[in-house]
Amino acid sequence: MKSTDPAEVGTRIAGRLGAIWGREVAVRQSRVLPAGASRTTYALTVGDGSGDEAVIVRAVPAAEPGSGGLTAEVDVLRAAMDAGVPVPEVLDLGDSADGDNVLGFPYALMRFVDGESIARRILRDDAYGPIREDFARQAGGILARIHAMDTATTGLTSIGDPVAALRTLFPREYEEAPAGIVLAIDWLERNRPEPSPETVVHGDFRLGNLLITPDRISAVLDWELAHLGDPMEDLGWLCAKAWRFGAGAPVAGMGSRADLLDAYAQVSGRRPDEATLKWWELYATVRWGLICGAQANRYLDGTEPSMELAAIGRRSAEQEFDALLALGITTPQSVSDPLEDAGVVARPEDPHTAPTMLDLLDSVSGFLHDEVAPDSGVSSQVKFRTRVAGNVLATVRRQLLVGERQAEASRRRLSALGVGSSAELADALRRGSLSATDENVRSVVAAEVIDRLTVANPRHMSRPDS
Repeated sequence: MKSTDPAEVGTRIAGRLGAIWGREVAVRQSRVLPAGASRTTYALTVGDGSGDEAVIVRAVPAAEPGSGGLTAEVDVLRAAMDAGVPVPEVLDLGDSADGDNVLGFPYALMRFVDGESIARRILRDDAYGPIREDFARQAGGILARIHAMDTATTGLTSIGDPVAALRTLFPREYEEAPAGIVLAIDWLERNRPEPSPETVVHGDFRLGNLLITPDRISAVLDWELAHLGDPMEDLGWLCAKAWRFGAGAPVAGMGSRADLLDAYAQVSGRRPDEATLKWWELYATVRWGLICGAQANRYLDGTEPSMELAAIGRRSAEQEFDALLALGITTPQSVSDPLEDAGVVARPEDPHTAPTMLDLLDSVSGFLHDEVAPDSGVSSQVKFRTRVAGNVLATVRRQLLVGERQAEASRRRLSALGVGSSAELADALRRGSLSATDENVRSVVAAEVIDRLTVANPRHMSRPDS
């Protein structure tokens, strides 16, 4: 019988470990970690009388045995460990309907690995200074070992041509991509580098999916997106501007491309060139932009009523801007935040009385800011969601202040090109009725993106592409 209750999961897993280890094992503590949507992660402490040990259970409660994808993930984890990649050791896999599946749904049981995964702490806390100095070199060596994994033991399949794969993986988002992403896809098509021989590709190698101690990368997590493909995909993804989390250095905000590539060469015997790496960085920006669209669509379609998914739909303009930045169509710039511009005034709201809409939104923003104060005592998860809520309110407040002016300017720009909306502009670029290399077209695309980002996150535009 299925049970997702942490206490019951802990008891059943302790019994299973006792059977595997041949001794009595008791659960000391069991809790659900605040992460994951389709998967649930349980953190357990178990003991056998001689000492306690921490273990992790990755589970897919909504799936039937054999359909949760965990068997494939465990195969990859075991192949990675054989290749010298730091990954959690798998102790048990319950992904069948037999008696060994003690939870009744797919799960993988792994040893706990110590480390921090929150990017903000890794990039800012003094304790992580040593790893920040050495991160690019360690990451380069680990990626080379991932790309040396035995592909035959993983069961992974190839994504084929990488640009065509974007259309296959994100068909709706590809066809509805905004103009900045369309320009980037056009450039990627016309400037393809020489492909590398196919290898295992992690698919999401970045901060957030790595466990970090003060001096080392202790584990590579989250292999759900692993596939066969060009190994440069992993290097470009790690260097994408989105995964620097506001820091300046190109490799995850902590290191140089040269250090990454030198370390990669020391293990693999092959040093990729930086021009190829830059192509894959732009590819990563496009891919993340499409993923942002896919996440927003889950909210818009009613599949998942998540505030975070709704918010990311607007923040996808950051990927458009980063793509234009990489293509040299725009440059880093300081844009006045409408919320801080004393010259921007909201229109009168007759017949409504004070406070205005902006006043009301500002009052809620102040409440949320107080909720996330360091001494507020709320959980880290609630703090994160409160920050997201504050960002959503700020976006709405900015659009109330400047949206009407932006809409009029957009109509004038688009009319000069013979199109009636941003969607029509992107569609004309896809069809080729407007040229992706026309400087007038490119300047209009840049202006549209800058207006979108002025509302969504104006500070993003001041960050250079290292």
